[in-house]
Amino acid sequence: MKKFNILFIILVSILSVSIGINKFIDGNITEALVATTIVPVMVLPLLLKRSLKLSDSTIMLYLIFVFFAQFVGSMLNAYDTIPMFDKIMHLSSGVVSSVLGIILLVSFKKYDDESLAFNILFIIATTFMVAGLWEIFEYSADKVFSGDAQRVIETGINDTMQDIIAAFFGSISFCILYAYEKIAKVEFVISKYIKELVQ
Repeated sequence: MKKFNILFIILVSILSVSIGINKFIDGNITEALVATTIVPVMVLPLLLKRSLKLSDSTIMLYLIFVFFAQFVGSMLNAYDTIPMFDKIMHLSSGVVSSVLGIILLVSFKKYDDESLAFNILFIIATTFMVAGLWEIFEYSADKVFSGDAQRVIETGINDTMQDIIAAFFGSISFCILYAYEKIAKVEFVISKYIKELVQ
């Protein structure tokens, strides 16, 4: 799986940089920057793997999310052409950031199998932090590059709030499954994942 992840990063990076160069030649600096930023975004988990407990399957989940959110969504214009694609990606970001919440708890030795309420609160707080930081990034990029990633012109504040709410629902869904597994004492996806992290 590690080789697949590295190969995937290389292929998507080559495609992204190629698209970025074409956009730059066409004079579209903003889209060129969006295309080339996928490289550091995809390499990030490899850099953090030593300090955080990141399994190859976790890295693959992240890479697939980034591929759909940034490459398919931004570079192939799925956000503009596929109905609800934006909301699906923000819902997915809630699940991915919930996984990050668990990774942070385990990596900093704060995960306690008996502290279900605290774990859920931390997971949801992590999702709100990630969603909020993302919206701040989009807002800042819009101001610097005169863009409208937040669709303020079209929707006012609605799109930003809907994005954060979608991420929240993704996190809540994750936490409901997590709580069910803990209360019912069954090992399904999340419990198995945590067991793998804690070992």
